[in-house]
Amino acid sequence: MLKNEIKTTCSYCGVGCGIVVKKDNNDKVFVEGDKDHPVNKGMLCSKGMNLHYVANDTSDRILYPEMRWSRSHPRERVSWDDALDRAASVFKTMIKKYGPDSVAFYVSGQSLTEEYYIANKLTKGFLGTNNIDTNSRLCMSSAVVGYKKTFGEDSVPISYEDIELADCFLITGANPAWCHPILFRRIEKHKEENPNVKIIVVDPRKTDSANFADIHLQLIPGTDIILYNAIARCIYERGLIDEDFINNYTDGFTAYKELIFKTSVKQASKLCGVPEKSIRKVADVIGLSKGFISMWAMGLNQSVVGTDKNVSLLNLSLITGNVGKPGAGPFSLTGQPNAMGGREVGGMANLLAVHKDLANAEHRREVAQFWGVEDISPKPGLTATQMFDALESGELKAIWIACTNPAVSLPNSHKIEKAMANAKFVVVQDISHKSDTTEYADLLLPAAGWLEKEGTMTNSERRISYLPKEIQAPGEARPDVEIFCDFAQRMGFRGFNYNSAEEIYDEYCSMTKGTNIDVSFLNYDRLKTEGTFQWPVPEYRHAGTPRLFEDKVFYTPSKKAIFNVPTSVENTAVKPNGDFPLVLTTGRVRDQWHTMTKTGKVARLKTHYPKPVLEINPVDAYLNNIKEGDITQITSENGEVRVRAKVTKNIAKGVVFLPMHWGKQLQNTLNRANNLTHTVLDPSSKEPDFKYTRVKVAKYKKPKDKIIIVGAGAAAFRFVQNYRELNEADDIHVFSKEPNLFYNRVLLPEYVTDELSWEQLLKIKKQELSKLDINVHPETFIVEINQKEKYVIDSNNEKHNFDKLILATGSRAFVPRDVQIDLPGRFTMRNKQDADEFKAYLDATGLPPEEQHVVIVGGGLLGLELAAAMKHKNAKITIIQRASRLMERQLDSISSKLLSLDVQERGIQIYFDNEVSTVFDDEDTGELNITLKSGKFLTANAIVYAIGTIPNVEIARENGILCGRGVKVNQHLQSCNPDIFAIGEIAEYNNQLFGITSAAEEQANILANYIAGDLGSSYHGSVLMNILKFNDLNLCSIGEIKVPENDNSYEEIIFTDIKKRYYKKCIVKDDLLIGAVLMGDKNEFAEFKSMIESKIEMAEKRDTLLRGASNTEPVKGELVCSCSQVGVGNIEEAIRGGCVDFTELCNSTGAGLGCGSCKTEVREILNNSKVLA
Repeated sequence: MLKNEIKTTCSYCGVGCGIVVKKDNNDKVFVEGDKDHPVNKGMLCSKGMNLHYVANDTSDRILYPEMRWSRSHPRERVSWDDALDRAASVFKTMIKKYGPDSVAFYVSGQSLTEEYYIANKLTKGFLGTNNIDTNSRLCMSSAVVGYKKTFGEDSVPISYEDIELADCFLITGANPAWCHPILFRRIEKHKEENPNVKIIVVDPRKTDSANFADIHLQLIPGTDIILYNAIARCIYERGLIDEDFINNYTDGFTAYKELIFKTSVKQASKLCGVPEKSIRKVADVIGLSKGFISMWAMGLNQSVVGTDKNVSLLNLSLITGNVGKPGAGPFSLTGQPNAMGGREVGGMANLLAVHKDLANAEHRREVAQFWGVEDISPKPGLTATQMFDALESGELKAIWIACTNPAVSLPNSHKIEKAMANAKFVVVQDISHKSDTTEYADLLLPAAGWLEKEGTMTNSERRISYLPKEIQAPGEARPDVEIFCDFAQRMGFRGFNYNSAEEIYDEYCSMTKGTNIDVSFLNYDRLKTEGTFQWPVPEYRHAGTPRLFEDKVFYTPSKKAIFNVPTSVENTAVKPNGDFPLVLTTGRVRDQWHTMTKTGKVARLKTHYPKPVLEINPVDAYLNNIKEGDITQITSENGEVRVRAKVTKNIAKGVVFLPMHWGKQLQNTLNRANNLTHTVLDPSSKEPDFKYTRVKVAKYKKPKDKIIIVGAGAAAFRFVQNYRELNEADDIHVFSKEPNLFYNRVLLPEYVTDELSWEQLLKIKKQELSKLDINVHPETFIVEINQKEKYVIDSNNEKHNFDKLILATGSRAFVPRDVQIDLPGRFTMRNKQDADEFKAYLDATGLPPEEQHVVIVGGGLLGLELAAAMKHKNAKITIIQRASRLMERQLDSISSKLLSLDVQERGIQIYFDNEVSTVFDDEDTGELNITLKSGKFLTANAIVYAIGTIPNVEIARENGILCGRGVKVNQHLQSCNPDIFAIGEIAEYNNQLFGITSAAEEQANILANYIAGDLGSSYHGSVLMNILKFNDLNLCSIGEIKVPENDNSYEEIIFTDIKKRYYKKCIVKDDLLIGAVLMGDKNEFAEFKSMIESKIEMAEKRDTLLRGASNTEPVKGELVCSCSQVGVGNIEEAIRGGCVDFTELCNSTGAGLGCGSCKTEVREILNNSKVLA
């Protein structure tokens, strides 16, 4: 039952989608799109529709303040009083000793407006420094400067409602299909309903946005300004400029005209790498349009010439008169939910609140007077990257980092880490321990997150929305604004004793009165009752302002819009050369956001783009001997990255692309794109250039190693097989205690009964084994490991040096101490020798199978399968089971009971709650006389002990390798010695052993990739599963099989038909399938196993579990739709089946029916298939 419905706004990108939040009886929240919201009209992208998982999952949250007294001490838990008293003491000391510019605040475009306002007031008004900046500096500052230079203020002139009124879109330096999906859904819908609408995309990558476009200009990076000027020249030459608008409402056109005629269209074509014909066509489309909208994002802003790119694009709107009218205007796409709100309150180092100018003395006086302080410093503060430069040099002593993760997001990550390590005092105020920046915190403060506090945000179209508090923050976490105000009061500052966030918002609104962003007649009550508003809202009954400059009066001193002449027409960053011949550009992927501290918690969102890859053009790949999937090393002057290659024509020649989301993982920083980027800045906006770094790429070549593997079971075989596909050079030696290597011991029961030949148990034939080029040492075991000198001694007293040692020694059968297993008739069943001796012994009795009696001790998987195999030969079988039911660790009570009935109906006798007391040989009959603890007496020909296994860890433990029940390993399967690894039944990860073949093979795959150079290859445990191999019985279990008592967070979904021996149970926790028992049929086995292993949230799948045979197709090929889990192969299969209509294809496969973000990919697959046909 859902209750407490509220309306709020999405906390991801700047689109600002409305969300309806509901809670269930366990206070878990659920989300859906707000159908009444003017932005998204009920739609949500993949990130937004999974926000409830982020809110409900508090496993990573910072729960209480932590502090260290010195860098040599670890952080420890402290009270809020101790934490903020320490912060105030340190800031007072630093300011007194070094001056106010020795401290700084680095905040975030995710902060609420009230938080931004207080941080800005605190820093500029009371600490006395302008050293407050935001991560919005990394994405929007070039756009801010562009707007100010053109229109006089940072004012976006249009609204989303203009999308449906436009007939031409120029999307440049942006991929809204992935990064602003709901906005792009509106463009798609508008285009579908109005085919005459033209969409132009400018991007060196063939993105999903470009695939949907009518025209894609795949320019050379850094040549944007040349391209825009060439388009403007063509518009002018065709007589398509708006002379009335230019003459009456703009200044600077003469100088601009002179600039665009300096370069011919032919020259521009060559410089940009764009055909002249395409440039002229785009100019015609723009010039002839009735409503022209330009959209851009980081491709323009994140550049050393970002401001010049912005003004040159804005000039296209001016030359065509597409400002201040319906369906027209320039539209910067904001990357964060409240980047605009932060700019409104002055949350940047060079701004004052309410769009006032820091360089203007009168403006400074007005702000100081409003806040009740003497003055505001005229000195511009340090911007984002400048702050960390100053930390590194020692100029800046203390920094307070709130709601952002600069260790991953800022350029030149190694420099940033060095700067934070050098700081005297670092405060980190955040919600998640997963933020890499928390490592550098001297003081760590737990903040409240989305739904845990109230406040306001402003989206890309100037739309202000109210976000209510709905759930309680975990632990001792507090809203950011409370933390800031508490700190300010401990600093002795007046004016921070607010009773609520509403009081702060009212103060800010009153400050805007009479400005161009006047919201003085807006308040929480209106936002709660009337909904969202677009500023300005200068009167009480004012409904907001969808469109600016309709009167053609701008905010410049002349009241006219300004044509700005770019100071540079090309990227002035360091150009590629012989050493670094390629240009690296970085950016987002569809289902992730920023540094993944939120989206990374949702497994469903990780399926589309699970790991970072390098996109590289086939020509560049060929020239560098790189193939699809190769581990590739990318190097710049600043550092290196190592990821796998994705060879694609979607990236232009000479350009490579890396996603920016991944940070440090398991102490590995080689997935972090910002290892490579440099800190050159746009001189006006101070925004770093993430889009133009010169690099070189090469196939990763690891040093040649000698690898010794101890053991020759499933884990060793899978490692050798996989590793040889990745590396043919390393010297591999395999030592086996047995004479027989690489066979399937799980099938020994079928071998015993001659259902399978020995050859059928072999995992590889001799001739295939020789192709692997490994050195095998049968009947040879290791007796000594010298860790320091890296060698082993074998049972033949021979010494073998190693670079990497892999222990895969498996396990042996557990035999009770009082059992004399070496006497005749007593057996275990772990290897070929056991099986051969057992077969030979029974054959030696001379009895036909039906007269043979075998007692099996143990009612687990091996015991049952051996019993069933022997029964298949009509032998008499008795099982002695110590527990009260069969497979008590692998099945629940119901399935175990049903299994017992089945086993007994097969003619197999079972003695429950019993044990073997004595076993004596009858010298007269040659039989065994067996007495049970219950007093029962049996005679048998043989007894087999199948009651568990013991990991073979003695060689590791005796040689100083840390062991528990097994060899302790980390996520790379490394032991306490980083060059010694353990896999298979002896590997103990997180205090758990995983003694099944599938786990051994999974570990081997991960280890093979890791040793081959993929440092992101890591192990996180395996899902235990059991499949009983009985004729005419389907029975398996996967994952958890029991629900803890009195824990309402677990759910059981059960279907039972006792008479037909049909029983199915699913166990669900936090919308994850964590376990299942399937009896009667195993149709869902593959699907359920995949769901449990991947930990993908079920969403709507929860409502259909066990409600009929599953008809869900497994994902085939590369994942396209993360909502419905549909792959390229599924779509192509549907197309081959005759599904060639786009809508029909989506309905048939399920792709595109969720958030819709993948629709452009689906359409591209369909279009490509038509071309091939």
